[in-house]
Amino acid sequence: MQSDGSTIGAAVMFIGLLTGFFLCFYGYVAKRLLVSIRSVFAGSLVFLALVLLVFHQQSLLAGLSSASPLSELWNIIFTTQDYMGVLVNLLSFCFGGLLLFYLSRRKAALPRLVVASFTGLSMGLVIFLLILGFLPLQTSFVMFLVLQVIILAYSLIRFDSYMALESAVAGSLIVSYLLSQFWYLQFWLFFTMWAILAFLGILNQLHRLGRPKPDKEQEDG
Repeated sequence: MQSDGSTIGAAVMFIGLLTGFFLCFYGYVAKRLLVSIRSVFAGSLVFLALVLLVFHQQSLLAGLSSASPLSELWNIIFTTQDYMGVLVNLLSFCFGGLLLFYLSRRKAALPRLVVASFTGLSMGLVIFLLILGFLPLQTSFVMFLVLQVIILAYSLIRFDSYMALESAVAGSLIVSYLLSQFWYLQFWLFFTMWAILAFLGILNQLHRLGRPKPDKEQEDG
């Protein structure tokens, strides 16, 4: 059944679909921009996680073990009983994002290695929080460790391919979500659409990244 479109809006739908399809199939074209944006998110999330582990370890473990871990994490970050702690959390969040953004603009090997490491770590943290909504803390942590090793290794070894993979997954999610909201699709249709688009987007981007670059001398001559 088709909706009247008022829940999203034609302009938002059009721009969202264009952005989603671009990220899904041609995200590698805007690699530099995507790396900069992704670095802000990665640095902010990882630095905030480090601060929470150092200064709020007990409350963090209790919150992650609760029935609603995401809401508990929000309460820990923005607790009204410790204004200095909230300030430290916000400063670490901002500092991490700005630092990684600066490093992402550098072309040296070491800054690129740091950016790749933080990118992989941040994705592992996001997956951990998603898994935590369905599984107990111990099981989620074990799965997180296994996935984190795989993600981090892939990000460090083939960072360009990893960013293309993330771009394809994110773009397919945007397209699938918008179409599902517009046509009121069931979850299994949303998941199937997302899986197909993500698979095709990953194949397309990895194929184009794997194509040999043209020789400048042959182009000039």
